Order: sequence, then C-alpha cells, then structure tokens
Amino acid sequence: MPKILIIEDDPHIVEAVEKILSLEEGFSLEHVAVPDKALAEAVRLKPDLILLDVRLPGGDGRSILKSLKQNAATGAIPVIFLTGLAGEADKVLGLNLGADDYVAKPFGALELLARIQSVLRRCQPQGPAGGSIELPGLRLDGENRDAFVNGKPLGLQPREFEVLSLLASRPGRALSRRYLIENTSSYGREVFSRSLDTHIKNIRKKLGPKADLIETVSKLGYRLNPHA
Repeated sequence: MPKILIIEDDPHIVEAVEKILSLEEGFSLEHVAVPDKALAEAVRLKPDLILLDVRLPGGDGRSILKSLKQNAATGAIPVIFLTGLAGEADKVLGLNLGADDYVAKPFGALELLARIQSVLRRCQPQGPAGGSIELPGLRLDGENRDAFVNGKPLGLQPREFEVLSLLASRPGRALSRRYLIENTSSYGREVFSRSLDTHIKNIRKKLGPKADLIETVSKLGYRLNPHA
C-alpha cells in the first residue's frame, strides 16, 4: 500500500487530496502541517512519496526539500511540490532543488493522481524486467517474456504479457484502465478500453483454472488477487 505524506497547512487542500487518493484504491495518506516537524515525520513514516507545499507559515517548502534530500533516511523519497507559484522560474528552481514534479494550485483530481502514479512508477520497480515475479501458481519470466501457471507456459502475446506483468507487479492493488493502457508500451494512448478488455479476456482464458487471479474492479479497472 503506497503511503503518501502531505506537508500542507491548508485543511481544505488536505481534504481534497484525501478525496483524490480515494479514487485509486490502496493509497494511504498521512499529514503534517507544522514545517518544523516535517523532516521528523518523514523519517518516522518513511512514505513512498511526499506532497510538499512551497509556502508554509513559519517555513519554506524549498528549505524542507533540501533537508529531506540531505537526510540519509529520506533522500531517496520522491517529492512533488504543490504550490500556487506557477511561474516557469519557480518550477525550474523546484526541480533543480530535487523535486520530482511540480503541480500548481488549483489542481484537478485526475491530474494530481496521474502525476503521483507517474512519479511512483519512475521510482519503484515495475515488473519483471530482466527478472521474474513469483506468485502462488503463477510465474513471470521477464527476460524471456514468458508466463507459467503451475509450470505450464501460457503462450501470451506481447501485449498480454505486459498487462499481466503490470497486474502481477502490484498484487492486490486495483489498477485503472488508463494506467494499464499508458504503461503498456505495445498499446499507445490511442487504444480504447475495449481493446484492453479483450486482452484481459484472452489472458483469463489462457490462465485456465487460475482465471480468477484477475478481478474486475467496477468503474476502475482490474486487480490481480494473489490468493485466488
């Protein structure tokens, strides 16, 4: 479950972020409003990503970012700036200081969620590239792009393998259709959801007795249930 720490003094922004993260199942949100406590909370929580306001009462988000990057316990945690400073010079400064992305207020729910997902993708392993994923009854060989159920090869097509790899790399987490399409290199953004659904149908057929591994998440996408 990816953990997000938001360093923000405005309760309305915190509430908005909570609602946005609720669109994607599996996120948890922690909050700190006092700049002086930001670093200590980040060290204690070890979040997967930090959303950081630039302008904080009694503190500067850019100074907090410097402290985070200089601390051995938090230096590798990705940071997205949330700020009303939308000028190009402000963005460049934030990125040069080590921010991974920059979202200007006011922001849309889908934009922020997409940027969070994008940063997490860049900073976390994304499947069996050159390696393998082992789940009960299922194995994915990233080097040879083969998948096996109980030792038997599935004979997946390239797109099918990529989709199954994405799902298997995050077992138990619901992934949206948009996410699966945009992160499958064989697709391209122009591919419609029904094309993805067709590939899911084919994967389930090839999984045979393990077809229940892939669950449909209503109004969102799909999830791989490792306990099916």
